[in-house]
Amino acid sequence: MVFCYTLSFGQALYKTSAPDKEKVVEELIYYYEVSSYTPPIPVDVTKTANNSTPEGAAMQLLEAMHSQDFDRWLRLWTPESQQMMKTQYQKNGTSPDVFKSGWSKAFNGRTVTLTKKVESGPYTFIVATFSPAGGAVGAAPAQPLDMEFVFKQVDGVWMATQDLAADPVLNSWKSPNSVTRRVVRSK
Repeated sequence: MVFCYTLSFGQALYKTSAPDKEKVVEELIYYYEVSSYTPPIPVDVTKTANNSTPEGAAMQLLEAMHSQDFDRWLRLWTPESQQMMKTQYQKNGTSPDVFKSGWSKAFNGRTVTLTKKVESGPYTFIVATFSPAGGAVGAAPAQPLDMEFVFKQVDGVWMATQDLAADPVLNSWKSPNSVTRRVVRSK
């Protein structure tokens, strides 16, 4: 236990020189591998896939999203992720209708393909690309939309997880060799 004695006027009992600002840097390195599906894997969002692979687990999530089945979509996440998301949704007042509305917009007039696979430790990210299907005459072309899903294996099946929600790889994998810094504490 450390005690600091001060005079009654708030002055330190012992004088020191002006402090020198110093720092310690801890460097963490996260390795990951990025692969592209050649060719991209078309996703039939009307059929249920097998979640014995990360790709199948991604297809299951996409099918649940396309069919607007929020309860099924939520069950495809790890139990810890489900609990964390339920708590967050209750706190924020977020209802399943918010998700369904976003999903409807994402799938509207688009085809879905799996385009990239990112592997880091026990985690696999699958990138699903929503591309405009055809094109309306005279309309501005819609841009492809990428969604990243993170999976880990649980009891022999792949499940979506929130484990990496704040992970530097998930947030920076498109910028290889990037350096992220955060101040842990300062005076």
